[in-house]
Amino acid sequence: MERFKIFLLTVAVCVLVTSQESTTDPPVPQIQSEWSEAFHGEKVSLKCVIQDSNSWNYTWFKGLNEIVSNDETNIQGNTLTLSVQSGHGGVYECQAELQDRNVTTAKSPPHSLRVHELPKPELSIVSQWKTFYPTEKLTLKCSIKEDSNKWDYEWFRNGALLSQDKDISFSGNTLSISSVNVVHAGQYTCRGKHQTRKPVTTGKTEALQLNVHDTTPKPTITKNQWFEPFYSKERVQLNCNMPGVGWEYHWYKGSNRLTTSPEFTIDSVSVTDTGNYQCKAQRGDFSVDSETLQVRVQDPPKPQIQSEWTEAFHGEKVSLQCVIQDSESWKYTWLRDQNKIVSSDVTNIKGNTLTLSVQSDHGGVYECQAELQDRNVMTGKSPPHSLTVHGPQPTIVLKQDPSYPEIYTGEQVRLNCSIQEKTSKWQYIWEKDSRQVNTDPSNPVYTIQSASLSENGEYTCQVRRGEKTSSKSRKLTVKDPPKPELSIMSQWKTFYTTEKLTLKCSIKEDSDKWDYEWFKNGAPLPSSGSTLSISSVNVVHAGQYTCRGKHQTRKPVTTGKTEALQLHVHDTTPKPTITKNQWFEPFYSKERVQLNCNMPGVGWEYHWYKGSNRLTTSPEFTIDSVSVTDTGDYQCKAQRGDFSVDSETLQVRVQDPPKPQIQSEWTEAFHGEKVSLQCVIQDSESWKYTWFRDQNKMVSKDGTIIMIGNTLTLSVQSDHGGVYECQAELQDRNVMTTKSPAHSLRVHGPQPTIVLKQDPSYPEIYTGEQVRLICSIQEKTSKWQYIWEKDSRQVNTDPSNPVYTIQSASLPQNGEYSCQVRRGEKTSSKSRKLTVKEPPKPELSIMSQWKTFYPTEKLTLKCSIKEDSDKWDYEWFRNGAPLSQDKDISFSGNKLSISSVNVVHAGQYTCRGKHQTRKPVTTGKTEALQLHVHDITPKADISKHQWFEFFYTEERVHLNCTMSGVGWQYQWYKGSSPLIKNAELAFSSVSHTHIGDYHCKAQRGDFSVNSETLQVQVQARPAVSLSLETELGDIMTGDMTLRCNVSDGRQWNYTWFMNGQQLNETSDLLKRKGNEETIKSEFKCKGINTERPLYSALSDGFIANNIIFKRKILLAISLCLVCCIVILIIGCIVLKITRKPEVKETAQDDLFFSMTDSKIQAASPMKEYMDNSPTELEECQEKEELITDRTSAVQEDAVIKDEETPASEANGLISFKGL
Repeated sequence: MERFKIFLLTVAVCVLVTSQESTTDPPVPQIQSEWSEAFHGEKVSLKCVIQDSNSWNYTWFKGLNEIVSNDETNIQGNTLTLSVQSGHGGVYECQAELQDRNVTTAKSPPHSLRVHELPKPELSIVSQWKTFYPTEKLTLKCSIKEDSNKWDYEWFRNGALLSQDKDISFSGNTLSISSVNVVHAGQYTCRGKHQTRKPVTTGKTEALQLNVHDTTPKPTITKNQWFEPFYSKERVQLNCNMPGVGWEYHWYKGSNRLTTSPEFTIDSVSVTDTGNYQCKAQRGDFSVDSETLQVRVQDPPKPQIQSEWTEAFHGEKVSLQCVIQDSESWKYTWLRDQNKIVSSDVTNIKGNTLTLSVQSDHGGVYECQAELQDRNVMTGKSPPHSLTVHGPQPTIVLKQDPSYPEIYTGEQVRLNCSIQEKTSKWQYIWEKDSRQVNTDPSNPVYTIQSASLSENGEYTCQVRRGEKTSSKSRKLTVKDPPKPELSIMSQWKTFYTTEKLTLKCSIKEDSDKWDYEWFKNGAPLPSSGSTLSISSVNVVHAGQYTCRGKHQTRKPVTTGKTEALQLHVHDTTPKPTITKNQWFEPFYSKERVQLNCNMPGVGWEYHWYKGSNRLTTSPEFTIDSVSVTDTGDYQCKAQRGDFSVDSETLQVRVQDPPKPQIQSEWTEAFHGEKVSLQCVIQDSESWKYTWFRDQNKMVSKDGTIIMIGNTLTLSVQSDHGGVYECQAELQDRNVMTTKSPAHSLRVHGPQPTIVLKQDPSYPEIYTGEQVRLICSIQEKTSKWQYIWEKDSRQVNTDPSNPVYTIQSASLPQNGEYSCQVRRGEKTSSKSRKLTVKEPPKPELSIMSQWKTFYPTEKLTLKCSIKEDSDKWDYEWFRNGAPLSQDKDISFSGNKLSISSVNVVHAGQYTCRGKHQTRKPVTTGKTEALQLHVHDITPKADISKHQWFEFFYTEERVHLNCTMSGVGWQYQWYKGSSPLIKNAELAFSSVSHTHIGDYHCKAQRGDFSVNSETLQVQVQARPAVSLSLETELGDIMTGDMTLRCNVSDGRQWNYTWFMNGQQLNETSDLLKRKGNEETIKSEFKCKGINTERPLYSALSDGFIANNIIFKRKILLAISLCLVCCIVILIIGCIVLKITRKPEVKETAQDDLFFSMTDSKIQAASPMKEYMDNSPTELEECQEKEELITDRTSAVQEDAVIKDEETPASEANGLISFKGL
């Protein structure tokens, strides 16, 4: 019985093996990743991709080692994500497994990943110092040696990220602080940040500590051996120091730079080195000045010898002192006549003092010199001090002051006692009649304040100095002064006010040695000479006058007064009178002038003056023949002594006889005209006139020449041309004028010659232009009237003006113009044509197709005049207002350009021509051209035709780029790569290569606008699987059934293709007869849906080939097996009945079971039988193991791949439906 069960199991296995229709190898996975190298810390993704819709489990390998998911290597689905560490470099492979089918793919091709360690940046300071002072400049440098040009840098202070501000700036790999202050102190670090791989940053550098002082100290100056002051040739040494390193020191005297060194030395100073010194500490652009140090240098002081002794007598004690105006401790040396003096009994030196016990050889020149030994400074020698040594006794000299042989009583006298030798410090004793008369022995002078006759006598002077004495005598004589006399220095004693008065006081004895004192009515007068003069007498000077003498040199000496002299003074002074003989106003040259002068009283002398010039001295003044030079102011002066009185001024006017002038407007005339000439004299006298032509005297003649008064009238004849003169006479005074200046008269023919001109002389005048028509007469003539006419109508208003001006020409002023000239009865005329036309009309155009602009666009307008286009300039207007050039608007020839348009440029533009040479000529304005300017610039607009967030492959993408306005050209870009120049971008069949960011650029001229970016995303259409269905009916009939399946969870219809031709089938199953044609045909299918995607991808092709033949063989084998099974079943039943009738077995519903059931159920039918029949199991154990192994092998080597199995199929074993 157990053998029968084994046989049944073997048959089932055979059926399972033979029922598989085809075999294929598992697909090979591919690793997809952009990463082939990475930095430590980057996130790297590797994707294991299989072109299959089955649910695969994925295994990853690095080298030979399987990768386990953890924090650093995360495996999710088919993706391996690495948080890159240094050990992650190497070769990666992946493998996929279908666990429910026990199918494992081969390993993918290897994918190499190289891991770089992040470079380490280095932070350095671009200076030698790390401690800074406020306002210093600081530069830090962050360096990465590897690929240095691919890194940006981030900066940190005390761990906080730094950003740029007014002080801090970044440039490349440097951080600069333009002006350091205390807030910038701290620990600085930096790190690199990769320019293209954004998340990649290096580690931070080691911290660099920067210290910033809150204040800036001044450099300190150290003085080496300092003196106040220094003396010439001493050494000055200074040192400059500033805390910190990197300093450079500059020394200055005032504003003059001296040297660059920390030390400043002057080895031998001079007075010119005196001044203010300072040092400047500098590092980089930063500098600090020290305090100013004053260095005072002077020459060593010059000693002075102080002593009252310049002379001495033998045996006297003399002291000399060497004095220096300085507090230093000096050592002194004495010299006499250049020889050094050594201290002895007679020459004692102590400190700065030299004491002499005078000897005869001590006379000479003394000098002293001082020395500062500790500073090695020696003064110059003192100025010399001379000491004269006299004999044993002084020589006395007596003098009297004043030295007169006789002294007047009341006079002061001084007796002077002196010593002939140059000496001093003596005492003087004065005696008279052996009695001392002076009280001050130190005074060598004895003074008698007011001498009297009793002080006549002998006087003695005795001199003393120390123990030295000597004496000498002199006689003094005293007497009374002499008596004066008073007299008057004129014949009269009665005076007029302002007269000069002189009195004389005289002393006969030594008259030249006296001054005088004057008195009036007993009162003293301020005068001291021998004469008393009153320069201008008045009534207050009347009275009694006296005088006395006063010695000129002997001041206290005065005489007694003289007898009194009486003087009288008038209170008023009359003027002299001038008498005139035959007087004219004015006199003419050569006439006679006679004048007389008179003054009351006696003693007068008369002087005549013209202005300030004295002429003569006489009571009478006569000019027999006056001339113009005699014109002036005359007066006479009456004088006696120094007193004089002027008469009133008399004006004498003398002029040459007036010169007549011919007055006439006529310098030329035409035959028959009336001409008047007038002889004019600027004088009211009655003159008689005479006329001359060409030097010939004229007489009146039959109506053609008429002379009345001063007027000559001519009726012009051809012989009247010539030079005319006139002359006038005053008969009662016998005065004749000279001839007048010549007056020429030119006589022309019968009619004037008219010349017509036009200004400007253009053949055609533009409307609005000024034009002048000038009418002139060819002959030199004047006083004409000009009548301008057009069409027999006068057009000018001022006949005196030969020019007719049309201020602004117009078309009606075209025509013939006539000029008629008139003077008196003379007339003549001439005509000329004037042509006036409109200026040409300009045209305004825009040099683009559009009139609406966006900000920053460029705009050009053109103003054109076809006629004489090179002779016109242009004026531009916006909204009627004239335009001028600015930063945006420029003019060039006939064009206006706006380099960058904005809303203020919107408006109505016009232009007009302005003639280059005919300045007032302007054309009319053009018609207005309206320009519109948007206030903002919109982005180009992309319109999408049937747009989806995701497109499926083979769908159509259709985009249009539009921009409001005209003249735009469009350029499409994918990312930064240009695609096509067209407003439309279309992909008729989109694929994965079309994934990306798209935008368009609208451009016209130099102006362009980009659109927003539009992202196009494409995904594959749903995959479709084509499988061969295996049914018992197909095996029996030899037909085939194909299943088409899209496994995305939606309901699909399907379209079938055989050899590329669409079949009329919509079901997911396709049944075909297994004939020669079908087994060699290729079948494909795709899903059809009513919603997107409307169809799936096309399946892979399927060709039946020999599968049908295999099925027929399988069918034959199966029939044989069925027969055998029936026989075996019968045999088994018989065997069971005969061998174990007591055992009841439960019949199986289905002899075939799935492998899934064999794994899930507690026991298979065969195993249940064995459990019930242990003995049989032992007998068939070996065969059972064999069959079990075979079953397992069949499961592992499944060869038929189906996307779906029939409802009764499980795990590759098929029950035959309908059996």
